[in-house]
Amino acid sequence: MINPEHWFAVFTEKLKAVFGGRLLFVGCQGSYRRGEADENSDIDAVVILDKIGFEDLEKYKTAVSSMPEGEKACGFISGADEIKSWAGHELFQLYHDTKAVYGDLGDLIPPLGAKDAEAAVKSGAQVLYHGAVHSFLYARDLSFVLQELYKGVFFILQAEYYVRSGEYILKKRELISKLEGEEKEVLQICSARKEIPSYPTEKVKYCCKKLMEFCRGRIKGPRI
Repeated sequence: MINPEHWFAVFTEKLKAVFGGRLLFVGCQGSYRRGEADENSDIDAVVILDKIGFEDLEKYKTAVSSMPEGEKACGFISGADEIKSWAGHELFQLYHDTKAVYGDLGDLIPPLGAKDAEAAVKSGAQVLYHGAVHSFLYARDLSFVLQELYKGVFFILQAEYYVRSGEYILKKRELISKLEGEEKEVLQICSARKEIPSYPTEKVKYCCKKLMEFCRGRIKGPRI
């Protein structure tokens, strides 16, 4: 596994060398940000430039490929104008889950609040509900699709808990300790989602049913 502090420090210097003053922000997101990474985890980078042309993506791709385990790098790259105009409900998780390495993300996006979190809950629930229904009907292997879909449960519950409490909980383990009932159950399934492909057929179907039920109520808005 990489040392994220060292990896992002080196990566930032490479980006400065390539883009100079055009580089506005670099941040670490995802499992490395939350301290939940394992040897298979992606390295999620958030990078904002003053503007982005296709040739900038070529340069960025070269910088990434020169990094140790660069093949695991993914994440979000944008120009300043695009990020300022991005939908608030999609920026909510990006903003709260990203640790700044260079620059300040708050200088580049409009203020976010409970309304954005509420919209994030609804939007996320719609995506997962459709994914669960479609996959149950048509997927060749439902278990592997559910393994990916359940990842989104955590983000929905993060936003919903923020609406209720004003507190953004970064780690799954801490959020589980604050939940009960259905919320706790689906987040526990989410935390163990890599095991879903090993479940017997009836348990896989149960996980799909729980995901549908979880999302159905939240399509109307977060539970406060």
